Amino acid sequence: MLALATSLVIAFSAARGIRRGYEVIGDNALIELRGRDVLTSHHPWLGTWSSASISSGIDVNHPGPLLFEVVALPVRLFGGPAGIALAIAALQICVVWLVGWVAARTGGATAAVVAQLITALLVWTLGSELLYDPWQPNVLVLPFWLFAVSVWAVTADEVALLPLAVGVGSFAMQTHLGYLFIVPILVAFALTTAVLRRRGRGPGRFGDLRRPVTLSVVVLAVLWAQPLWEQLFGPGRGNISRIVVAGTVGGSDFVPVESTPTGISVGLRVLGSVLALPPWWGRPGFDSTIPPSTWIDDGSERVLDAPGLRTLGPSVIGLVILVVVIALAWRRVRRLGNRQLEAGFQTLAVAGAVATVTTIVTPIDILGLSPHKVRWLWVIGAFATYLLVMAVIAGLGDALRHRALVGLAALSLVVVVATVPTYVNRSGPVYFRETYASITDLREQLDDFLEQDGALSAVEFDAEGIGFAEPYTAPVMAELLRNGVEVEVADRTLARQLGPDRLLGDERVGTATLPLVFVRAGEAAAIVPPGAERIAFHDGDRSPFTLDDVTDRAVAVFLVRSPAAAETEAP
Repeated sequence: MLALATSLVIAFSAARGIRRGYEVIGDNALIELRGRDVLTSHHPWLGTWSSASISSGIDVNHPGPLLFEVVALPVRLFGGPAGIALAIAALQICVVWLVGWVAARTGGATAAVVAQLITALLVWTLGSELLYDPWQPNVLVLPFWLFAVSVWAVTADEVALLPLAVGVGSFAMQTHLGYLFIVPILVAFALTTAVLRRRGRGPGRFGDLRRPVTLSVVVLAVLWAQPLWEQLFGPGRGNISRIVVAGTVGGSDFVPVESTPTGISVGLRVLGSVLALPPWWGRPGFDSTIPPSTWIDDGSERVLDAPGLRTLGPSVIGLVILVVVIALAWRRVRRLGNRQLEAGFQTLAVAGAVATVTTIVTPIDILGLSPHKVRWLWVIGAFATYLLVMAVIAGLGDALRHRALVGLAALSLVVVVATVPTYVNRSGPVYFRETYASITDLREQLDDFLEQDGALSAVEFDAEGIGFAEPYTAPVMAELLRNGVEVEVADRTLARQLGPDRLLGDERVGTATLPLVFVRAGEAAAIVPPGAERIAFHDGDRSPFTLDDVTDRAVAVFLVRSPAAAETEAP
């Protein structure tokens, strides 16, 4: 019943969003675009371009295309916005049920009820509008929670669940580079623990491991075939090689933005803010626990200015208290002889150690502190809460345990109901949700224009001119492609988003052989450049566009049919 209640909230949120005019904007539109490419001549072998490229100086993509394949069929059946929302909602609902099943198999009904409470709390933390959001850091919160529970299950000797842990972990790793270390280390830990448990069992002691290990190898081979194919047979240096170079010596595709590791001091402040100090991993801190930050050059060194981040003292004190509480709970379950919960605390210890090191070495670039790089911290906090609650319940008598479970089930339903009202965590492209109406307007106008024109079959798209991470250009590219207009680009970094086959050949760059399309927002949208025609225009606020201002902007799509002639005629 608890899983059903949470699932209904997710489904309701997606349906309400679609009815209210949900749009896929910014990076989300790139997911729509590449989802449409699945099993076409532009089939994606990799994930989207990663912002890790900024600090490394080499273009890298997230390792794999599994997220695109999740949304591919719904996008084709129901269109971009509805298809994306339905696909992601369905994915999250599957996760909810799997968490309950894994927890029940590992620790019985008590574990399942408490797991559903934590799941409901994570759903509440995300808020209604992120429950169907495809942006990688947001879409992985619930799957990584399933991964953590699955790793715990394997560590607790439910080795048949190893293929599930490998599959869900692969999805997380391929979808976002931030999971590149924590996932394989936790899988390796779980498998090693399972092997060590069997050392003294005599002949045939590893017999029950053969099937899950074999299935896990098959899962790995199937899910990682596409990234490996790109590495071995794709154009240029493969993405896996690029990731290795980016993480070691850096690249030379462009001049990297100056960055520095987070460091011990700031790292402990981040860890303490999410894991040890209120509001912990709850909704109130999802946007603000790791606040916007900037670099300040005081003449002698660059200093990170993060005024909203908790200071070092309270963070360290909070972390010490948390570690002590976890240690005491761990000791309690050992005395009770509860091997399942003891395995959970072992899993938590490894996850915490990897999270600490990863947070400390994660680079801070021009974007400042980036919570999207460490969203797994919220799940680790949730997992710690789960184990602490389980440790308390484990020491209760049967009557008290029954009452506690009834109370926790009731609390889960309260949390589910609290998630129903619309709530927007402004994390990722959803930050620009005020642009939904303008982008819908542009899409409809583009559809009308392309239906009437009938002459455009391919264009060169220039994505410059608005700014980094703006919401408009990607939906326009997606709509052009949906209408059968092939999009090519001269920028190699953008081609890593759209697929290498969409990069204009070197011999064609600058020759202006294709009609040119570009987008402008704010005051620039109202000015038609010489030689161009405005093929779509949403009349909104015409003041200069900035990323910090998310009001309803004027935005326009321009077409230059003969770029070379336009350049000649322009004053």
